[in-house]
Amino acid sequence: MSNKDRYDDDDGRVIADMSDLSRQPLLVPQFDRLGKSRRKDRPDFQEPQDDGGKPDYYQDTPVITREERNAMIKGGLAAGLLIGGCIALGFGILIFLLTRIG
Repeated sequence: MSNKDRYDDDDGRVIADMSDLSRQPLLVPQFDRLGKSRRKDRPDFQEPQDDGGKPDYYQDTPVITREERNAMIKGGLAAGLLIGGCIALGFGILIFLLTRIG
């Protein structure tokens, strides 16, 4: 190790333990469900809490009524059709102008 690699403020503590990580296969990746590969021999390992199967970000989600959901769907469709119509109109004008040039 050269002098460039040494730092004055390095005290040797481990910030993030990367010893449990392994390399993923190149062609067929493998995914563990619910962190099965966690090391249970470590003292800081804890089993996940069971809170009804919903993640934390669903706990404070407001309930959307049927009318609100339909309004969102209609708004999204209207916006998509408006943009698609503008693009189609632009191509139509471009084709019209290119056929009149020759």
